[in-house]
Amino acid sequence: METPEIPNPEISDVKSKKDNKNQDITDNLITTSKTWLKFFDDKDAVQLFLSKALPIYLPRCRWFGGKSKKIKYFKVQYNIPFVFNNTGLYMMVLEANYVAAYSESYFLPLFFTEEDPKKIDKKAIICALQIGDKVGTLVDALYNEECRRQIFKHILKQKDLNLGEGSVLKFERGSVLKDFDSKETLTSYVLKADQSNTSVIYNDRFFLKIYRNLFRDTNPDYETTRFLTENTKFQNSPTYAGSITWVREKFFDVSFGLMQEKVQNEGDAWKYLNEKIKVYFEKIKEFHQTNWQQIPNVPLYQPRSIRELEPELVDLIGYDTLKNIEKLAQRTAEMHIAISSDRSNITFLPVLYNEDYSVWLKNRLMYQFDRRLDLIDKNIEDLEGLSKEYAQRFADNKENIINIILGFDESKLISKRVRIHGDYHLGQVLKKGDDFIILDFEGEPESTIRDRKVKQPPLKDVAGMLRSFHYAVYSNIFEQLETGEWSYDTLQEVGKKYYDCIVAIFLNTYIKTAMDNSLDIGYRSEIDYLLKYHLLEKAIYELGYELNARPAWAIIPLKGIMDLLDDFKKN
Repeated sequence: METPEIPNPEISDVKSKKDNKNQDITDNLITTSKTWLKFFDDKDAVQLFLSKALPIYLPRCRWFGGKSKKIKYFKVQYNIPFVFNNTGLYMMVLEANYVAAYSESYFLPLFFTEEDPKKIDKKAIICALQIGDKVGTLVDALYNEECRRQIFKHILKQKDLNLGEGSVLKFERGSVLKDFDSKETLTSYVLKADQSNTSVIYNDRFFLKIYRNLFRDTNPDYETTRFLTENTKFQNSPTYAGSITWVREKFFDVSFGLMQEKVQNEGDAWKYLNEKIKVYFEKIKEFHQTNWQQIPNVPLYQPRSIRELEPELVDLIGYDTLKNIEKLAQRTAEMHIAISSDRSNITFLPVLYNEDYSVWLKNRLMYQFDRRLDLIDKNIEDLEGLSKEYAQRFADNKENIINIILGFDESKLISKRVRIHGDYHLGQVLKKGDDFIILDFEGEPESTIRDRKVKQPPLKDVAGMLRSFHYAVYSNIFEQLETGEWSYDTLQEVGKKYYDCIVAIFLNTYIKTAMDNSLDIGYRSEIDYLLKYHLLEKAIYELGYELNARPAWAIIPLKGIMDLLDDFKKN
């Protein structure tokens, strides 16, 4: 079902009401003489829904990316009726059109309920709706228990919705659900944490991620999770349990949802490593009298095993911590090995470098670099101290950085490109006992769906993790600065010992595991080059976020960029 575009001349007037938390739900009552399952045939009611209700509701949603953009109008792009028990919900694809002449598509399932509004989660309530003589509430269907139950039931039974004209809403069940007892009592709830997607937990065992921002292609998270579970023996990612995909003839498939088995864990790897770094700084304070400065630094980006480290350094960082860094590196390499293991599957088949890839990479990175230069120009006077100094050096080194970016030469590379995680960092990894589970294969949020699926060097994921290590060390440096016990220079020296050491341990295990299992990452010189190139790429990417969101932290990617420039000059 398609609904024509409806202009919203009143949208800017209504938008100003969005922050009135005490506004009564009936202030925006929509009425219709149609039944609920015919609601979208009432053009007047739909116009009110688009022009009055949505401009108030959507800015409250964490997943809506148009909060800071000027909206021209909303349009119901597609509407898929999902009927059950003499009622039903609408699987609505909403198009947000912006004044800047582009649009985004969002998934918003709708349900009408006569339940007391006081008993409904506030995040669910869109507006009051009167259907005939029945006054109720129009809600996000994911917050309704029966709607959630019906979605699970359709996945479990692989009960597709045939929409006609070659259009099917496909519910697929993963192998882990084959033995699930359909008579088992089903409980569910929406995860309260604000996210860019919405997550539903079933029986505290299954985790259904509903994608809100839709792409004209299947989500890479769905593709990779399903492949790892159904086609490989990799055990360190959530098990694929099912999915919801909109399939149409002559169109790209669209991912609505991915269900996985829930992972019991002790928190993410960011939390774990930060706790360990805190302990390290405390040990350094105790160790101060024995001249910790004399402990030799590990050469940066030079692989080392634990037995090759100074015993004092192992003691300061912790043997168990170093073993866990080794385990994380091993699982990272095993992920890449598994992803590239099926040579008959073109989606995951490793490929050689070519000129098309080089052009894509250079154009993409140059675009990011130009935007960061513009941000530096606009924000440099607001920066202080070393942040300002590094920002000026970044601008002054414009030509050097451009030369590095454009110097990428595919003809000198003999390794293979594979599908990668794409947004790999400590927050994407869960700590589970003495092991790690890797999550969220969606790719970089700033990238297009096509860019997220481009096969790239597995060392780009390694670079992402090393940059995350750098962030973890610096977050602790900032915390230690507040105590006033040590100078920034001293804290940098202390942090550098830690960072250089865990990088060396990670690289040693990653490279060894990759090579022992025939993951083609190239020879040593190629590994060094690709790692540093993508470290620079990641740091440039991070700089944009920090300058926009938290300028005080811009020093972290800026320091990383300056160190890399010095390293490139040496070579």
